[in-house]
Amino acid sequence: MSKEAILKNIRVSLQQNTINYTPISYQSPMKITQSNLIEEYKINQTNNKAIIKECTLDTLLTTLQDTLKEIKAKEVLYNTDIKLPLENLQSDFRLIPYTKSIDTMREQCFGIDTSIVKARCAVANLGIIGLSSNTNAPRLSSLITNTCIYLLEKNSIVENLYEATIAIKTYEKNRSGGEILPSNIIFVAGPSRTADIELQTVFGVHGSRVTYVLLY
Repeated sequence: MSKEAILKNIRVSLQQNTINYTPISYQSPMKITQSNLIEEYKINQTNNKAIIKECTLDTLLTTLQDTLKEIKAKEVLYNTDIKLPLENLQSDFRLIPYTKSIDTMREQCFGIDTSIVKARCAVANLGIIGLSSNTNAPRLSSLITNTCIYLLEKNSIVENLYEATIAIKTYEKNRSGGEILPSNIIFVAGPSRTADIELQTVFGVHGSRVTYVLLY
């Protein structure tokens, strides 16, 4: 039976058989220690070994430039969904827009030291960042470089993981103008790290070794 025939049968079946949905309720098991979501997020994200720099929208570009200079960036990969005049940055590095597939720029990508990624949201009670991948924000941009700089709006911080998932889905639906969901939803706690059987922590195994969050 073809795919089209199967889908047609499903649609006919749904018309004839009503599915009763039960509303989902969620209660977070995590305790909130701060009355302010931003402060809660900052404490937990710092505990996850990310470096947070606070600024305003007006000073975001300057803070980004200072950060790139601080880490001595040489080649900087950035997602094209970032709405900042990055061309106005002045420093000794080369900006590379992530506009090609990994298959066509594989060797180049593995030599890039820094990336800039726009976060969709953050989870206060876990201290993590929420990302979604699409054509303007490929998944590897947050994983392939030694240092990753996340741009995070304060008003996108939510209390728990459930609210973050809803926020990311809503963002992608609004972006695409339909019901299309991202191919990947990624949550980043901080620098990638793991420990072997001898409990020796190693950074950078599954992603960036250094994580910055520019909170504005």
